[in-house]
Amino acid sequence: MKKIFTLLACLLAFCTPLAAQIASVAVTDVPSIVTDGFAAYAKGGSDAALTVWCKGSPMEADLTIRMNTANNLTKFEGAYGKYLGWELVKVYTLTPSNKVVFAVAKYERGPLWLAFSCYKATDTWNIPTVGMAADSMKILPSTAFKE
Repeated sequence: MKKIFTLLACLLAFCTPLAAQIASVAVTDVPSIVTDGFAAYAKGGSDAALTVWCKGSPMEADLTIRMNTANNLTKFEGAYGKYLGWELVKVYTLTPSNKVVFAVAKYERGPLWLAFSCYKATDTWNIPTVGMAADSMKILPSTAFKE
C-alpha cells in the first residue's frame, strides 16, 4: 500500500508542473486583447470587458452592436449569476493576422461559450466580432466534439 501512495505522489509531482506548463503555453497563443478583456471583466464587470474587447474594432464605433452585446451579457448575468472566471478552449490560427479564440466564461449557474474573431492589420490585435451562447454547440466548431 505504501508503494502505491509513493507512486501516486511521484506521478502527481511530475504531472502537475507538466499540466501547468501545457496550459500556459496554450494561453500564450491568445491575443492579449482577449485576456485583458477577461481581466477587466473580473475587476470592473461586463462594461469594462467590452471597453477592452471593442478597442480598435468596428464594434468600438458601432454603438448598436456594442449595446446589443452589453445587453446580452447583462441578461446572461441575470440568469446565470456572478462571473467567476474563464477557461481557454482552443485557439485556431487561420493566418498570421487572423485567429479565432474559443473560450468559456464561468458563472455561478452555468457557462457562456465565446468565440473571439481576432484580427491584426499592423501591430495590434482587435476583435471585429464576438459570438456568445449558453449552448456550446452554437459556438464551438464541430471538430471540438470529435474524439
